Amino acid sequence: MSWESKVLWSEGLFLQPQHFQQADRYMESQLGGLAGRIRPYGWGVSELKINEEMLKTGQFAISSCSGVTHDGSVFRVPEIEDQPPSLEVPSTIKDCIVHLTIPIRRQGALEVDMTGAELSAARLRPAELEVTDTIGTGRKPATMAVGKLRLQFALDVDDLSDRLAIPIARIIEVKSDNEIVLDTGFVPSCMDVRAARPLHSFLNELEGLLNHRATALAGRLTQGGTKGAAEIQDFLLLLTLNRVLPQVRHMLAIENLHPESFYRFCVAVTGELATFIDPKMRPPDFPPYQHHDLTKSFSPVIRQLRQYLSAVLEQNAISIPLEPRKYGISVGLIADRKLITTAGFVLAVTSDAPAENVRRHFAGQSKIGPVEEIRQLVNSALPGITLRPLPVAPRQIPYTAGSVYFELDPKSQYWGKMTTSGGIAVHVSGTYPGLKMELWAIRQN
Repeated sequence: MSWESKVLWSEGLFLQPQHFQQADRYMESQLGGLAGRIRPYGWGVSELKINEEMLKTGQFAISSCSGVTHDGSVFRVPEIEDQPPSLEVPSTIKDCIVHLTIPIRRQGALEVDMTGAELSAARLRPAELEVTDTIGTGRKPATMAVGKLRLQFALDVDDLSDRLAIPIARIIEVKSDNEIVLDTGFVPSCMDVRAARPLHSFLNELEGLLNHRATALAGRLTQGGTKGAAEIQDFLLLLTLNRVLPQVRHMLAIENLHPESFYRFCVAVTGELATFIDPKMRPPDFPPYQHHDLTKSFSPVIRQLRQYLSAVLEQNAISIPLEPRKYGISVGLIADRKLITTAGFVLAVTSDAPAENVRRHFAGQSKIGPVEEIRQLVNSALPGITLRPLPVAPRQIPYTAGSVYFELDPKSQYWGKMTTSGGIAVHVSGTYPGLKMELWAIRQN
């Protein structure tokens, strides 16, 4: 028969303490069951303050703490429950988790040890409470016996089989002077990210990273541009950042942000950013969410988000304007000299002449080379940098109907001289009405 069944109250019932105890168990089980179904992982701390001074003396203690246990029991220290006895940590302890525990409720087991023994396995500590009559006119207080949850600290090395345990801290080591060193990056099992300093700090950091990246992208896009694939990618990334940033600011403003909700949000954002930033365009495989080990759950996700949002986003395609000069020569300045050795160069040619004519004859009727040697190339009928027609426009640059695209051959003799040249020059000897040329540098992955 269930230990938590409902009491059947009836007229003439001979009341015994067991009736009220059973009624309490029934109500507590109903509330605990309801809370566990409203949202997953409905246990952990919602507020936690560790006593830093006690750590210096080799003892672990808390100043305040509140939360919910696995079975739905609510605790608030010191408002309702007493402070758990401080835990004296042995000097040999290293890399060990500290748990906040209460005894498991077992059918038929004694729940209160009226002797008040601290080492008792009873679930409740006996205490006395003076209560005022809130209805009667006399308002005479009465003293009654109450039970408070027996909260205790325990280490990983202890036997936790008969306790409900909430991981709240990790001890790195105990120094020679008995001072306890805690892992500041440890994430306690919690119901509110504000109770976990690493998560709340990262939430603030995430808002700054997103805002900085969105501001930079918006500034780049509002300058006007080429409307090419690179700019479209920037626009889509900005769309993602502008969608995510208000959500992060909302999370910072609300209470009771559950870590599972934050984890789900973070992995979703990581997946979206991977589309734009990761070379494989796929997010890494993260470990599944583990409420009892939030450090393991969040560490790889936080690390990946920081990497994505700190990555330098460079435009893959850079337009190099060609300025018309005398005698059919146009000159372009390559400001970033690294592009000469790290990028491929494409010349887009548009003319009122048929595109097929441009494809067949333009390469033979034009000269390309360092600006200092373009006249010698033209006068001596030297080939210069070879132009190879491309079947389609590279995806990194904008497509224009009727344009023909030529790739500059980096193996050409004169290409090596570009590293010391003041710019690149193009000379066209043929007749191409309405001629327009655009030179692009496309960064290689």
